[in-house]
Amino acid sequence: MRLKDPFSLKAADMTKRTNKPRKPRDEESSDEVSGLTCQHVSKAVDLSSVKKSVLSSVWLVCSECLKERTMIDGEPAASHDILVCLKCGFQGCNHTGIQHAVKHYQAFHPESHCITISLSTWKAWCFECNEELSTHCNKKALAQSLDFLQKHSVKATSAASPKIIKLREEPSDYTEPPRGKSPVINSTLVPVKGINNLGNTCFFNAVMQNLSQTHMLIDLIQEVKEKGYKLRICPPVETNLSPLTVTLPSPEPLTAAMFLFLQSMKESGKGPINPKILFNQLCQKAPRFKGYQQQDSQELLHYLLDSIRVEETKRVKAGILKAFNNPTEKTADEETKRQVKAYGKEGVKMNFVDRIFVGELTNTIMCEECEHISTVKEAFIDISLPIIEERVSCHNYKKVEKIYTSARKQMLISSLPPVITLHLKRFHQAGMNLRKVNRHVDFPLILDLAPFCSASCKNLAAGERVLYSLYGIVEHSGSMRGGHYTAYVKVRTPQRKTDQHHRNLEASSSSQGQWVYVSDTTVQSVPESRVLNSQAYLLFYEEML
Repeated sequence: MRLKDPFSLKAADMTKRTNKPRKPRDEESSDEVSGLTCQHVSKAVDLSSVKKSVLSSVWLVCSECLKERTMIDGEPAASHDILVCLKCGFQGCNHTGIQHAVKHYQAFHPESHCITISLSTWKAWCFECNEELSTHCNKKALAQSLDFLQKHSVKATSAASPKIIKLREEPSDYTEPPRGKSPVINSTLVPVKGINNLGNTCFFNAVMQNLSQTHMLIDLIQEVKEKGYKLRICPPVETNLSPLTVTLPSPEPLTAAMFLFLQSMKESGKGPINPKILFNQLCQKAPRFKGYQQQDSQELLHYLLDSIRVEETKRVKAGILKAFNNPTEKTADEETKRQVKAYGKEGVKMNFVDRIFVGELTNTIMCEECEHISTVKEAFIDISLPIIEERVSCHNYKKVEKIYTSARKQMLISSLPPVITLHLKRFHQAGMNLRKVNRHVDFPLILDLAPFCSASCKNLAAGERVLYSLYGIVEHSGSMRGGHYTAYVKVRTPQRKTDQHHRNLEASSSSQGQWVYVSDTTVQSVPESRVLNSQAYLLFYEEML
């Protein structure tokens, strides 16, 4: 299976390919980028020439378009994808019909000027191999070239404007002014700031960009972050207990670091943000992330939210015990124990992680022989979805294999959280090897989850659509041996409660806001079309109110 060309270059626009035999593809990959096998890096990468050319040229402008004064859709060519030749530093556009980058490659000796890096995606491409190259696992020259171009991009663009993308400010509809005070104008849009890479921590940065744009998380943190926050716990009617208001102690270390980080991301000011305090606190809870090795973004999300969930549970329980004058096993009578247990069971569900991200799945299993049905409910932070690969079936005349099944399994959502995270399982076990599926997977901007909900779903009326809007993506590019995580986030105005008619206006809701691409400290506004073409690994959807 061939990779979709990441730079939208059609095969017809390229020069004829070399007849040299290519090395075999990475055995650990399925649909893998074959950057490990490129034979042209030694001839086609000259960092000193790239530095000299880039430093003396106009940044992010096609050199040929600049000479020809070419305009694309009424705008300068600089607003379109620019590819840098890693042999000489030539900056060429990739616009359909013009493609000065391709013409530059064709005009020179192919093997000398065949490798480029896109200044919009930071992906490397070899025209000779007709493949994307991994800048994180290939020869040092590629990684060094990428590092130089990214650092130069930060300097060149920050000279004109700060490396923070912040859209216009609007009056906040979320809060009411205190009595006796006039309304104030607050920004309802969270700015997008770059995050420093501490050393292979792009997997962490990409997740944090998405959490920073999770509006409900920001709002709840504002409520619970301070010492002395009062939490009202209302046990079920059958417990015969009155509501209890408890005072929470100070947040635990990881949660406090999370509050501080998200506050820094929200405040206007210079970027990028240094995440060292938060990352170090996470490493204390999950030592697997120590050592600054490349890790998995989905696992990072799980460990982070689970660890904060544990800390907040401890915090709530401490508040409940304090309300009962800190009883112990020896001093508490049976009724006190019952009440503490009942309030605790209800109170731990009120932590902000559960209130935002945690839903419930109902697994129904039916035995095909006796037709016995059993159901199991389990909580989820995200839903993992396999990527189905097309496989050619081999007809063997040795014998016909028979497949026996004895049970049917169905998984439905029985409780919907305000934010649903979908995990596309690109990494999977194949025999003794781990493989990555690099194929593109289509995903919607608006997702209706009603068809995937059980009839008894707690917050779903019969016949009602349950619409969720995409606001964030974690993308993985590269292979199992080396890759890079980036994020796409949607800067948008926080939602307000609306009636059902407005809730179903999908087109207007999905078009609001601006998509932003973030690769560590690089921040760039991008069109929706580029977002839809991304190689998504995690998808963040919020319920449309």
